Amino acid sequence: MNKVLLLLALSFFSLTTASISQTLVDNNKIPNRLRVFIDGCERWDGGCDMDFIRTEITAVDFYRDNQTADVFLLINNNRSGGGGRQYQLLFIGQQNIHAGRRDTLYVNTKQTDTDFEVREKLTRFIKLGLAPYVAKTKAGEGIEINMKTDPANFSEEEEETVDPWNYWVFNVGSNANIELEELSRQINIGGDVNINRITDKWKISLSGRIDERLRRTIQKVPRVDANGNPVLDESGNQIIDQVQNNFDVSEFGFSHQLVKAISPQWSYGYDIAGRQNTRFNYQFQTSFRPAVEYNFFPEAVQNSRFLRVNYGVEVRRNSYVEETISGVLEETRVLHSLRASLGLNQRWGNLEIGYRLRNYLDDFSSWSTGMNISAEVRVTGNFSFFMRVEGNYVKDQIYLASGDFTEQDILSGRVTLPSAYTVDSRFGFNYRFGSNLNNFVNRRFFGRANFVGND
Repeated sequence: MNKVLLLLALSFFSLTTASISQTLVDNNKIPNRLRVFIDGCERWDGGCDMDFIRTEITAVDFYRDNQTADVFLLINNNRSGGGGRQYQLLFIGQQNIHAGRRDTLYVNTKQTDTDFEVREKLTRFIKLGLAPYVAKTKAGEGIEINMKTDPANFSEEEEETVDPWNYWVFNVGSNANIELEELSRQINIGGDVNINRITDKWKISLSGRIDERLRRTIQKVPRVDANGNPVLDESGNQIIDQVQNNFDVSEFGFSHQLVKAISPQWSYGYDIAGRQNTRFNYQFQTSFRPAVEYNFFPEAVQNSRFLRVNYGVEVRRNSYVEETISGVLEETRVLHSLRASLGLNQRWGNLEIGYRLRNYLDDFSSWSTGMNISAEVRVTGNFSFFMRVEGNYVKDQIYLASGDFTEQDILSGRVTLPSAYTVDSRFGFNYRFGSNLNNFVNRRFFGRANFVGND
């Protein structure tokens, strides 16, 4: 009996030693370099520059295929209240000893930061996030990490705790576009101004915009007499008259929003807006909409996912350019609306879904509902599919003008025709094949002259 127990004990220790030895052998198989896949830089925002990242980080291999990478880095970003951006860096271990490891870093930038400053700061944090992973590769043996900080950075942060602008941010912009053809001319001019103040408890915004489209077309119309017979010139050719048509489609508007957060999930506020849109027969429209909103996810994860439901009651005062199909030039209407939005930004891609339902309280037969979906799905690192679809079922076109309109009115977009629904869609795919390694940067002959219109 004692001999049996001794044999069992020796067998146990021999197996245990072998397994420990095998574990040590496996752990000693250190990979040469870390394989990294980065997603998020394709969504251009001025700071995420893959060429710069590859140039500054040479201790890893950048791959185009997410499935073969050791670490998947997902970069999400949202615009912050001060006009800058907050980047969320999600480091997700996928292969070998890194499988299952996850880290998250946040990078905050200011509105006044240049593209160079943003990309330098973002790249520095990418280095910090990759450091624990690179440390477990042979390439990590040749890396030096400088843990020194500049004391001036701390004093700068202390100075910024008192904001002389009290978190107010101002933006002013303008644009113009001129299109000339033989028989037509179109001039588009516009401008906008935005004033915002956003903190963790309050959101205040004021904005205004103006867009003017001046279009002139020339039609060549054969001349005929009262009987419909062609009118000829001295050479016997029919006379062609040039008829000039001028169209002016103007849009301008303003909006104001005030939102108060009362808990991590609940908030309430209102929207005030005014606009002129001659294409929709609005000489001027003003609206006031108080609403409440519930956010199912905490704000700390809004870069990755959000689900919000918003309900409000809206009062509209409409003044029309032309008499509507209801026979009015002015009216005040009350409606209520429910809005929901879902957004996800994950390793497989990103998805946004929005839904809206509204109707007029004095006439429940006047209502509309719509949904929009936009998605980019990464099947592999080489193949991705994107789509955007928006559809609306419309039964509340109270703004439609009565009377007949010319063909020129319709073609120029000066009026809107009755419609039971509207659908807008865009979709496509992208496929890449060849080498998965993506370490090299070569910017020779980068860029070319760009012309408006066909190239």
